[in-house]
Amino acid sequence: MLLNFNTLRSIYGFSGAIAPVRLNKLSALISVVTLLNACSVVQDPNIVLQGDTQTTPGATSNSARIVTGRADPARVHIQSGSGGSETAADQFDNIWTRIGSGLSFSLSHDNERIEEQIAFYKDNPAFLKTVTERSRPFIFEIVEELERRSLPLELALLPIVESAYNPNATAGKNSVGLWQIVNATARSLGIKQDWWYDGRRDPIASTSAALDYLTTLNEMFENDWLLTLAAYNTGQGNVQKAIEQNSRRSRATDYWSLNLSSTTEDFVPKLIALSRLISTPDHYGLELADVRNERVVARLDAGTQIDLALVASLAGVDPEILYQLNPGIRQWATHPDGPHTLLVPIDQMGAFESAVASLQGQTPVTWDRYVVQSGDTLSKIARQFNTQVAALQQANGIEDSRIIAGESLLIPRAYKSAVPLATPNAPEYLAGVTIAGDVSPLGMTPPTRYEVRSGDSLWRIANRYNLSTSTLAAWNNISTEAVLRPGQILMLHSDPAIAQAVESGRGNDAIQYIVKSGDTLARIARKYGVEVAELLEWNDLQAKGLIHPGQQLLLRPEGSELN
Repeated sequence: MLLNFNTLRSIYGFSGAIAPVRLNKLSALISVVTLLNACSVVQDPNIVLQGDTQTTPGATSNSARIVTGRADPARVHIQSGSGGSETAADQFDNIWTRIGSGLSFSLSHDNERIEEQIAFYKDNPAFLKTVTERSRPFIFEIVEELERRSLPLELALLPIVESAYNPNATAGKNSVGLWQIVNATARSLGIKQDWWYDGRRDPIASTSAALDYLTTLNEMFENDWLLTLAAYNTGQGNVQKAIEQNSRRSRATDYWSLNLSSTTEDFVPKLIALSRLISTPDHYGLELADVRNERVVARLDAGTQIDLALVASLAGVDPEILYQLNPGIRQWATHPDGPHTLLVPIDQMGAFESAVASLQGQTPVTWDRYVVQSGDTLSKIARQFNTQVAALQQANGIEDSRIIAGESLLIPRAYKSAVPLATPNAPEYLAGVTIAGDVSPLGMTPPTRYEVRSGDSLWRIANRYNLSTSTLAAWNNISTEAVLRPGQILMLHSDPAIAQAVESGRGNDAIQYIVKSGDTLARIARKYGVEVAELLEWNDLQAKGLIHPGQQLLLRPEGSELN
């Protein structure tokens, strides 16, 4: 099946910074490659889905853990190959029946809390269809590892609860990845994290670490998986305190009897509900993504640091695929010190092996040598060579920003770095394109308002104007999973009054602006994407008139041009 990039661009908005290879090179490899732009909340049964926006009626601000960073999940649909577990593949046609055959604790409990979660998921079938599709590249590997360790297969669904199966999801700045591993736990488990690589985002490395942690917790709680999962969610100490509190009051100490946070009290029922729904979707009238019980990715050991775009080009595969399958790699290349293992589509393993072999005796990562000139700074050199200050510091062992004229620097450079690169795994990397004031990466002054065009997505628009998708979504009061409509108006500005007017459909209502110290008519007009002449007309001002702090001005930005 041919990879239809036009369809993908119209639905998911692939970045124009990464040029697709010819489709005929991919026809034997990929059925669909999708970049699902997302940013959402860890699913709470009290959350009402309104389109793609989630709200929590009557909930306090700490009732749900906000998970962001879903602008770049790895959602890759690859044509399945041979090489899966023969016995498991022979027994089950799809991964869901395989998981259903290995359920352990979820069938032993039935109560109102579980039924509430079941009802929620039944009322929101699109959520299950989306997350089961998103699990496609990695869930087979997770199930294989669970069976190897003789662990309950319910745990293969835990990333749905934790991250909606997005390896790039984050909760604040602390927990990251499919399994939402927090920094402290990551350090204790030996997960590598730095500028080049984040093992919490690596689907394979994070799965191994998460299962190690769950196994340890399960031993602490004497093989009680409900208490184990509660401890995974809220911490071992909190669960132990709740148990001790109930013991002092001569109350039961099972999971259902403990006084835990609302998030933790919902955490286990969610997983049990998902286990039942996904193991027998027909019984509940639900449709899941057709994820075959077959391995779709393979591990390739490059043996040395390697540029992802370079090896993808040699293999005849679009680099986007490697970025999506390897979210732990945060930059354009593998870590200088490893790991150098890549996940690649299993049907193209031979092409990748040949590509790596062809690089033997060559430098698989491009380096330049530069002699520091008087007046140079690290940021200036980074812009000149299309790299980042952090890369220069790491490559040259520079702890601060001080450099000396006459000394030589090694400059790590991405393959074909003349083309600005913004990889899904490292959205901050813009290959040396500078951002000055309100100038976008493409050299354009961003408008205040943007009219959505066919093929647009939040990720593409945010990338075009050097914004994050979460910021852009927040300004417009929408989810980053929202599907945009051609003609829809988005605000590219943080002013809440404008965003509220656009979101509520009051585009023709006037907006009041309070003049601040230092404001000028030209600055206000530029800020809100209107003409000075319009400000003068709307406010009955003279061209040479003065404005003063505290003065109210009438704004109608809907009358100005877009894009």
